[in-house]
Amino acid sequence: MKIVGIIAEFNPMHTGHKYLVEESKKITNADIAICLMSGNFTQLGNVAIKDKFTRAKIAIENGFDAVIELPTIYATSSAEFFSSGAINILDKLNCIDYLCFGSESGNIKELTTISETLLKYNDIIWENITESLKEGISFAKAREYALSKVLDKKQLEIAFLSNNILAIQYIKTLLELNSKIIPIAIKREENDNITSATNIRNMVKNNLPYSETQKYILNPDKILDNPIINDKIYELLKYVIISNGKEYLKNINEVTEGLENKIYDEINNSNSYDEFIQNIKSKRYQLSKIKRIMLYILLNISKDDFSNFKDFNNIYAHIIAIKSNNKAKILSLLNSKSSIPIITSLSKLDVKGKIKKSIDLDIKASNIYSIISNNKINTDYTNKL
Repeated sequence: MKIVGIIAEFNPMHTGHKYLVEESKKITNADIAICLMSGNFTQLGNVAIKDKFTRAKIAIENGFDAVIELPTIYATSSAEFFSSGAINILDKLNCIDYLCFGSESGNIKELTTISETLLKYNDIIWENITESLKEGISFAKAREYALSKVLDKKQLEIAFLSNNILAIQYIKTLLELNSKIIPIAIKREENDNITSATNIRNMVKNNLPYSETQKYILNPDKILDNPIINDKIYELLKYVIISNGKEYLKNINEVTEGLENKIYDEINNSNSYDEFIQNIKSKRYQLSKIKRIMLYILLNISKDDFSNFKDFNNIYAHIIAIKSNNKAKILSLLNSKSSIPIITSLSKLDVKGKIKKSIDLDIKASNIYSIISNNKINTDYTNKL
């Protein structure tokens, strides 16, 4: 039996994602497709357009056999830790044969060569990045400069395409772990019936008619019924910032060099989430980083909290959806093979230490999401597979 793994946010799941899972199964001849999916908050600092359980069920309806939640601590991290957290989980399941992902190039040989180079010169790259940051250069520019020292012009162009960034991080982590999982790049399909999740979210935010958005979305009736956008967290975010003050902000993950002062000042000068983010944004801080910091503030993820999970020794697989006719077979396989805890219910879970802290963060994220979407809290305890 062959199993293919796919890492995704499905924010929302669209026709391009369905193409990806169908192609993945076809190319690998896999019997089972398992998705490792971000929960209610995502890697680019966005609130998910729909709750994780709804998105997971849609994934099951459209080609997947099981959906595992990527822990919030990794789902809301930079590309490096998002990828490393996800790959470590899939690797420790000890039953994933292939990892399939979309990329602009679709050329696994090119992507692997770049990944090998970045791994080989990793220490030098970070030394260059650190030096550039000291000079006041933004992280994005510092990274681009550091990579230009070890990659040729063509490789550099490939490495900075949005989907290739994650693809390279996936391969790099697989190489670091000496994993048996085989990576497969699938070229992103582009046609009149496929658009990006970012475009779909912008359509929703701009209140485009149902008829213009529904053709791209899988199960549009569910997704477009009270969709959630970033604006929804603004009042709650404002409360957290004002009530906790600058010392609280100073300890939040990725808040550095007096950024807490800018955040605290601008929350009083801004009338909306978008205005607030733009007021904080600078040459040094990319928009995606600022948005991630807002999630860290909302979820109270401190520098210490994040450092506790950087070694990937306290990971787990929380299954949030599974295809009914494969349920017994998949659970038996995962429980017999996995070297990390397989969690199917949180209602009677008895875990301690860092794993409990990470699960508690997942529950907090769900409850905050429930508040902003006017739904019942503690859905993690009531979800049924």
